[in-house]
Amino acid sequence: MAEAALISGLLSNLSPLPLIKDQFSLFWSFKKEVQKLSSTLSSISAVLEDAERKKEKDKQTEDWLRKLKDVAYEVRDIMDDCTYEDLRLQVNRRNASSSTRIKVTNSITHPFISTWTRLKVGHKIKDVQEKLNQISSERQTLSLSESIHGKFTSRWRETISLSSCNKVYGRDIEKKKIIDILVNNTSGACVDKKLSVLPIVGIGGLGKTTLAQTVFNDEEISKHFETKIWVCVSDEFDIQLVMKAILEEKAEARSEELQKKVREKLSGKRYLIVLDDVWNENLEEWDQLRSILDCGSNGAFVLTTTRKRNVAKIMETIQHIQISLLSDEDCWLLFEERAFMCGTPKIPNFVDIGKEIAKKCKGVPLVAKTFGGQLGFKSDINEWSKIKDNEIWETQNEESDLLPILRLSYYELPYHLRRCFVFCAIFPKDAEIEKERLIQLWMAHDLIPTVKNQEVEDIGNTIWKELCWRSFFQDEESYGYGIYETCKMHDLMHDLAQSVMKDECYMLNANSSNDGLKREIRHVTAMFDEFVKISAHSLKKIGELQTLIFIDDRDVKNVIEQQISLSVLNKELPTLRVLELGCDYAQYQDLHYLGCLKHLRYLDISDNDEIKTLPDSICDLLNLQTLKLNYCSNLESLPRNTKDLISLRHLYLEECDGLKYMPRGMGQLKHLKTLSRFVIGMKERYCQLDELKELDIGGSLKLKNLGRVSDTSMKRGISMARKTNINELELEWRSDYEDEEGKNTRDEKIGEALEVSTARLKILKIRGYKGVNLSKLVSPTIPSAGVFPNLSMLMISNCPKLGALPPHLKSLKHVEVVGECSDELLYSISNLSALTRLFLIGLGERSVLFGAGYMALMFDDNNEAHLGGGGRSTFQSLQCLNIWDCNKLKRLFDERMISKISGCQNKHFINSLTELSIRYCPELMISVEEFVGNLNINNNSLQRLYLVNCPKLVSSEEADDVIALLRSLRTRLGREKFGVDIRLDWQMNRRVN
Repeated sequence: MAEAALISGLLSNLSPLPLIKDQFSLFWSFKKEVQKLSSTLSSISAVLEDAERKKEKDKQTEDWLRKLKDVAYEVRDIMDDCTYEDLRLQVNRRNASSSTRIKVTNSITHPFISTWTRLKVGHKIKDVQEKLNQISSERQTLSLSESIHGKFTSRWRETISLSSCNKVYGRDIEKKKIIDILVNNTSGACVDKKLSVLPIVGIGGLGKTTLAQTVFNDEEISKHFETKIWVCVSDEFDIQLVMKAILEEKAEARSEELQKKVREKLSGKRYLIVLDDVWNENLEEWDQLRSILDCGSNGAFVLTTTRKRNVAKIMETIQHIQISLLSDEDCWLLFEERAFMCGTPKIPNFVDIGKEIAKKCKGVPLVAKTFGGQLGFKSDINEWSKIKDNEIWETQNEESDLLPILRLSYYELPYHLRRCFVFCAIFPKDAEIEKERLIQLWMAHDLIPTVKNQEVEDIGNTIWKELCWRSFFQDEESYGYGIYETCKMHDLMHDLAQSVMKDECYMLNANSSNDGLKREIRHVTAMFDEFVKISAHSLKKIGELQTLIFIDDRDVKNVIEQQISLSVLNKELPTLRVLELGCDYAQYQDLHYLGCLKHLRYLDISDNDEIKTLPDSICDLLNLQTLKLNYCSNLESLPRNTKDLISLRHLYLEECDGLKYMPRGMGQLKHLKTLSRFVIGMKERYCQLDELKELDIGGSLKLKNLGRVSDTSMKRGISMARKTNINELELEWRSDYEDEEGKNTRDEKIGEALEVSTARLKILKIRGYKGVNLSKLVSPTIPSAGVFPNLSMLMISNCPKLGALPPHLKSLKHVEVVGECSDELLYSISNLSALTRLFLIGLGERSVLFGAGYMALMFDDNNEAHLGGGGRSTFQSLQCLNIWDCNKLKRLFDERMISKISGCQNKHFINSLTELSIRYCPELMISVEEFVGNLNINNNSLQRLYLVNCPKLVSSEEADDVIALLRSLRTRLGREKFGVDIRLDWQMNRRVN
């Protein structure tokens, strides 16, 4: 890793070293030695900035930095050893009973258990001090100048939107030309060719992918092609992976099966496939893929992006598009957009210098964006001038010369951003990087600086945003209504990170060799089946390994279950801080060995359905911050001493449906920020909900078996009013298979005691609730108009008595109702002003969806519709309606209601659906009047129609009218977006499909 950034991070942890001041701390025994280490490192760090810049040209300086880095890691390991002992003793003190507390306290006054341990640590400190003294004396011969690098500061403002700067400059002509070729085939290509291939060629950083994205997302393209598919190819041209990406499948399958599925998906269709970032120059491999894809109709297209003309020549059936460098003016517009958004004054001096820098970017958008984002955080005119006058700009504008220019932007980063950025070299190229996971990996390696009164995750979030803004990250995406975020790295930025990390990162796959494992390696990303081949001898070479991440992207023809003995990790890789074992086909032995990895901060053993319980030794991981057990479906319990994981901040238990209870003492995990599942057990001796009342849990949380909350627990307090950082909440009173009558009063009592905080809640799921009033769940201190201000998604399952939703749910876009539901609930849903997607699934005994009870709520005694005034329709914003698995449903509307709606001013119950899906409703019948009038499916806004397994949907009397309607819709929508399966034998002897 970048030595300057590493040492600065180490120093931030050494100083002020509050543990030195604690007489019960192990550091107390070595107070003078640790202070001397800190002093020596501080004096050396003053010249690190100069040394890191000179190492590119000076081998002696590079060797000096490498030695310093190795010693820095040794210092950190010693500190880890001492910190671990401190944590262990803290746990012992906390667990000591009153009868033994005096004995325990006496034993920890002299913290080291044995004289041997004390001598061992003392020897290590003495050894690294001697090494540092030698390194300090060597620096005198290197003529390094001192500089001051400031502490963590950020000019990031929450008002800045990362998505606000996505305008594409200078590509209008090229975009129009490409669209014209794709839509009108104006290229002069042979018309008899079914598959046309158009490559976009340009150097790295020129915006090929961005241009392809703007074409791909263009409305004219979306209307012209039946199917659009985006495939990121990158360095390795793997036909299996390309086919799986086209099919959007992750499961393993034989090549023949994949080919068959691809042809079934594309056959006879006018499709557009984008193959992004192609490097393959093997004509045979491309011919093989083309033969698979060449099954569409005339007008089917493959659009590719590549840096290499040779690749374009191999693939093209149409002359490739060579995209040009941006003009100086467009470069300036791109630079300006980023440079003046963080508060830098837009005065003539800054503008003049900025325009000169934009010219020096030589038409490469990535460079302009990067330096614009960088200088946006610098309000000193001298900093801008220093960038402008740097000699690095004199390099020629060849692609290989972009790295030195980007390295200049890297050196302008603060230390904390440098070390967080270069760490991302551990990810494969083009990998989608999850923000939450990345921040936790940064935490595990102490890369995030500590700031008083700020949570480390919040600082990590700021670092993420800054790296995105400065264009070191790109392609930011958010999912789940903004709860989950991802990004990618441009290939050149990935190359930059790897060039800085050099030998510290290693990718172990089928194309790499065990011979590449060297002592300098600290981070390994490995394909599981390749790692199990490594000998113990080879593992010893990388004995200082800190990160081991298993990935699974092989082409498995004959899947063979493989095993890994975790004793090997404990014996050969004792300094691991990050271990990701998640592979769904691998079995693991000897989980108890994990407890010996005392440096471990991040452990992921997800996707293992063999695990029923975890060994108690896991609770010896006192440094552990993140524990992921997602999709361990057979996990029944956590270790009894889970409370001893004193550093734990994030515990993930998603889809652990077998979990029966939580161990007592969870409330002692005072640092816990994420707890994705909490199961209330049948017995009082298990952990009860009141233990969570003091924990500041955020993110996603599922509370299971709320119906078991005892009166005693409620008296102690189960309020969630202070948990304001929860954005996704699932409340399960009982499972779908439990049916307890007469529970509504108690459920509402429990709900009132919960006092759910709704400030940041975006997703709410309620299951098995027998109460009537949803507002009973909310803290009474919140006014009704302020309830659920940000709620975007609501899922209600088996809550038959639940009445009307609270008013003012202005952000609610997505609602799902499963099981019996009340007319009051349906009516309140129909009046949600922002609702765009509605799923109604398995509605029990309901025979009429909008029946007499609904009609009574909709119309008053004078037959006036309660439609919000002005006669507007209900479901005013609804775009997608799904009605599935309603076995008893016979009609959508009461007949009297149909005539009343058609007599209203608007005449449509739903105005402008874009998608209607009705599936597996065997008794349902819909009249033409309902189709055309109430559902209004004959409007031009409808884009998809699916009517599947509803054999009685159309009466024989109306068959002719319905067939005519379906035929017209099929013609307009096309087969891809029209899926109807209705037998109309009296009209014709085939299906309409």
